[in-house]
Amino acid sequence: MDNRKSLSGFERFAPWLIFPLGVYFFIFGSWLFSFTSPDEGRNASATLQMLKSQNFIEPYYNCLPRFEKPPMLYWSANLLALIFGLNEFSARLVSGLSAIGIAFLTFSIGKILVERESALKGALILLTIPHMWIEARAFVPEMLNTLFILLGIYLWLLNKVVLGWGALGLAMLTKGPVGPFLAIGIYLILKKDLRIFNRVGIFIFLLVSLWWYAAMFYSFGFEYIYRFFFFENIMRFTGAREVHPAPIYYYLVVIAIAFAWFLPALKSFKGPKKGLFSLSLWTIFVVGFFTLAQNRLHHYVLPAYPAVALIFGLFVSWGYIKRVLVLSGLFLAFILLILPKVERERFTQLVKESLAGEASEVYFYKAENSALVFYLGRCIKNTDVPSGLVITKSKELSQKCKLRLSGREFDGVYYLFEC
Repeated sequence: MDNRKSLSGFERFAPWLIFPLGVYFFIFGSWLFSFTSPDEGRNASATLQMLKSQNFIEPYYNCLPRFEKPPMLYWSANLLALIFGLNEFSARLVSGLSAIGIAFLTFSIGKILVERESALKGALILLTIPHMWIEARAFVPEMLNTLFILLGIYLWLLNKVVLGWGALGLAMLTKGPVGPFLAIGIYLILKKDLRIFNRVGIFIFLLVSLWWYAAMFYSFGFEYIYRFFFFENIMRFTGAREVHPAPIYYYLVVIAIAFAWFLPALKSFKGPKKGLFSLSLWTIFVVGFFTLAQNRLHHYVLPAYPAVALIFGLFVSWGYIKRVLVLSGLFLAFILLILPKVERERFTQLVKESLAGEASEVYFYKAENSALVFYLGRCIKNTDVPSGLVITKSKELSQKCKLRLSGREFDGVYYLFEC
C-alpha cells in the first residue's frame, strides 16, 4: 500500500480519529469497578464532602482536613457531577477527558517539534499504552496535571505567553509546584527562550493559583503550609518522609513496560531525525527529576510519555501502528470483560452491599479502606481497641471476633469482623 495514500486519510481526519479511539481506550468501562483505596477513595470522599457541605475551598476526608492535594481534581469532578451525579463514571471522566486532551496536545506539539505525520503517529501510539488506560480510569490528579503541563508548553510554543502561565496556574491548583516546574524545564529544553518569564504572565499565574493557597493559610495557618509544601513535597522529594521507595532504575522499567508494544520497533531506529534530540532531552529531564526524588511512584513519570510517544512516532511505520491499535484494542476488551467478575469478589463491593443502610458503628483497625468512607457516606474512625464492626487486614482478630466477610483488594486481603 502507498503510505502517502493511507497518510492522507489519517492527516485529514486526525481529530476525529483520535477522539473516538480516545473514548474507547481512556473512558469506556470506567464505571465497571468501584473506587480503589487509598487515593481514589480519599479523592472521591473529599469531592462528596464538598458537595454535601457546599464548602468548595477546604477539602475534607474522613472528618479531617485533607491537606495532601489542591482542589482542582475535586472541582472538576463536582462540575461533571452536575450532569452525571457523583459516581465512578463522572469522577474518572476527569482523567479520561484529560487523557484525550493529552493525546490531542501530543499531536499539536508534535506538529511544531517534528512534522505532522510523526506527530499523528505519536498521538495514536499514546492511545495504545496500557499505563495510560489505567491512569485514565483512576480518579487521581496525575492526568489532569499532565494536561495542564502540556497545555502550558503548547501555548508558549505558540508565543501565547500569558495564556501559558494561566494554564500553569491551573496545574498549580492540581498538584502544586511540580507541574509549573516541569513545564518551565521542558519548554526551556525545547526552545531555550527566557522571554516566557513575562511579568504579566507570572502575575496571571499567581492570580489564578495563589488565592486558594492564601485561603487555606487563612483557615489553617502554618499547619497547612508545613503539611503541604514541606511534608508532602519537600520531605517526599528528599526522602525525609519515605512513602514510595523504589530502586533508581524504577522509571526506566515503568517506561519499558508501558511502551512494550513498540520495543520490537527499536531496530528501525536508523539515525537522527528532526526533533529527536529535544524530545530525548524532554524525556531525560522528567525521568531524571523524578529519579532524583527519593520517593518514586509509577504515575509521576506521565509527563514524559508524550515525548516518548513522539520519538517512536519518528520511526514506527503506519502498518506497525495499525497492528498495535488492533491488538491493544482487543487486549483492552479482554480486560474489560473480566473486570465485572473481579469486581464481584472485591472486598469494597461486598462490604458496601453488606452494610448498606446499616447504622452500626464501623472502625478501621491497622488498615484503612478509603473507598468505604465514600460508599458508606460516613466517617470511619481508626481504633486500637476493636469493637463493633471492624475493617482490617489483620487475621489476629479471628481469635476473638466473628468473621463476617472477607475479600481481596489491589493491596491485599481485607476482613470485616464483628467484635
